[in-house]
Amino acid sequence: MTATKKASPVLARIARIEGQLKGVRRMVEEKQDCLLVITQITAIREAVAMLGVELLKDDITCKWDGKKKIDEAYLKSLFKMQ
Repeated sequence: MTATKKASPVLARIARIEGQLKGVRRMVEEKQDCLLVITQITAIREAVAMLGVELLKDDITCKWDGKKKIDEAYLKSLFKMQ
């Protein structure tokens, strides 16, 4: 990616998730408290679910000609998010 090109929101989310995963790996390697690791895993699950919502929300297949765009609340329910 060049300095003049901005990452898409989807790619930015993926990069954040990759960073979170690397953080969890480091926490496990350093034998950090289990509850802290689980908290981070929960955050990663939410981030991945939001990535799915973002992908579906703006995807062309979710915008059928002449039909209503799929509701974001419905998409969140697909990923069991609150």
